[in-house]
Amino acid sequence: MRVTRRSARTAAVATGAVAALLLPAAGAFAADPDPAPAPAGGDQSVFWRNVDLAGGSLARVYQDGPGRFSAEIYAGGSLIDTLVSTGGRPASGQYDGPYGGLHVVLRPDGTVRSWVETAPKPDPKPTPKPDPKPVPKPAHQAKKNTVRLPDAKVTLPDGNVARFFTSTSHPRVELTQKNGRSLGSLDLRHPAAAHHGWTYTLVDAGKHRYELTAVDTPRQGAGSRVYDFQGRLVGTYVAQKA
Repeated sequence: MRVTRRSARTAAVATGAVAALLLPAAGAFAADPDPAPAPAGGDQSVFWRNVDLAGGSLARVYQDGPGRFSAEIYAGGSLIDTLVSTGGRPASGQYDGPYGGLHVVLRPDGTVRSWVETAPKPDPKPTPKPDPKPVPKPAHQAKKNTVRLPDAKVTLPDGNVARFFTSTSHPRVELTQKNGRSLGSLDLRHPAAAHHGWTYTLVDAGKHRYELTAVDTPRQGAGSRVYDFQGRLVGTYVAQKA
């Protein structure tokens, strides 16, 4: 697959009320050679709408701030790219291979245009027509491939992105970099992970309510933030320096 992109994405997280001390976390991701930059500004992504793309794909569009939009491109049930339009300039992507030459353009106003580029077909050679055979009726029709979309999305303090999948028995948080690269997931069996000094923990708050905590290293002050599964910042904590 070949992907061409003409924009870079920026995101940030708002701050809120003070929260209690957080649960300890265990486990770690493999270190990434390129540390993620800290977010700039105070804007937070807000889901805008879904857009059906050519060829059966899907774009999930977010407004990241005044005049800034981003679109997550889903194809074949997977997130394949994230386009970001800033500074009044459109962002575009081209996806070859199994996606059939899909082209997507995210305009500065958040609207999306898409089309599928097909190669010209050679002139078919005449072939003798065989006697028609009865076509058996299918026993059942295959179910349409569906994409499980996140219920909320938030940009974390270290610049990475958390996507929340709500469930009373199987809550899940998917962690990715800004470019869509997966950093892993959290669930009730594996509720904690760490990446570049930040520790993430999935917390059972009781009564089928769950929260995500993000805690910085003690060297950086051990500051922390708490998010609910609607992507809202519900608490912050700043450690007092000795």
